[in-house]
Amino acid sequence: MVDASSQGIVGVSIRETTLRLTEISRANGEARITRLAQGRVRAPLQITSFKDSALIHKLAEDINRLYEVSDFQARRAVFTLDSNAVLIKKIPVDMSLKGSRLKDHVDWEVEQCVINSLSDYHIAYEYYEPGAGQEFAEVVVVIVRKMVVDFLKEIFHNTDLRLRAVDVDVFAAQRVVEANYDFAETPWVALVDVRRENLQFSILQNAKFFVAQEVEYPLEDQSDVTNMDRDFLPRIISKELRRIVLENKLGRGVDELNAIFVYGDHVTDRLVEALQNSHNVRIDRANPFRRLKTAPVVGDLSMQENPETFVVSVGAALKKL
Repeated sequence: MVDASSQGIVGVSIRETTLRLTEISRANGEARITRLAQGRVRAPLQITSFKDSALIHKLAEDINRLYEVSDFQARRAVFTLDSNAVLIKKIPVDMSLKGSRLKDHVDWEVEQCVINSLSDYHIAYEYYEPGAGQEFAEVVVVIVRKMVVDFLKEIFHNTDLRLRAVDVDVFAAQRVVEANYDFAETPWVALVDVRRENLQFSILQNAKFFVAQEVEYPLEDQSDVTNMDRDFLPRIISKELRRIVLENKLGRGVDELNAIFVYGDHVTDRLVEALQNSHNVRIDRANPFRRLKTAPVVGDLSMQENPETFVVSVGAALKKL
């Protein structure tokens, strides 16, 4: 039997005031969802929140309460930051750059786009080997202020969980798609995170990060998204996807993509149907439970009725530490 306390990981996400926890345990190389939970936090985690030390104990208490009442066992946690709290860059690099020389080059690139000293930031990056016909390798760089990470550390210091990594929602979502869908015949995949105040688009190329962009969309009535998505949101999504395809020379339009997955708290049947009627490409809700096995104790099955809302927390729990 797997000891979830040592083998499991709890993915933690906060969207607006919704808190979600997902516990995944691994045994014999297989990941299984062992628990799901959904609750509320007393205050949303926003950019301005990271300067409000009074929120630390409130958020810690909210996380701890949901963790305990849901009988979670794993102690290691991965928290997903909203992508608007980080800077993501993809840069070409000479194939000869390795080790410390590569790090120095990444640091130099980061210096060109931040206003503070490098000592104020955490910098993480992933190296992509060049593909066929490419003259350069590529590095995906994530930049986050240290004050943000320190704030999160303080939150989890006051919980039963131990923060082992800080993830970004874009990468968590891509991890879910990689775990649940085949990419053999779908080199270009788009993910669309439907939020209350903006849309987050990301593109995968052969299961690897290609680009991510955020688009604000002004709603006259922020509390009534569902009344506007029949025409407004599908039109915005189609327009922005077309722009991304054209700007990055992926083709001549949205139908050049191989699949589009939507997720987040504000996805509706009408939104998905409108997009499906507009494009000749696979369009679906991202489902983190499509292939991942779930244990009998996973929790209230009603939480799986809108699987796209658990994409980020499941993706965080899938992160290999």
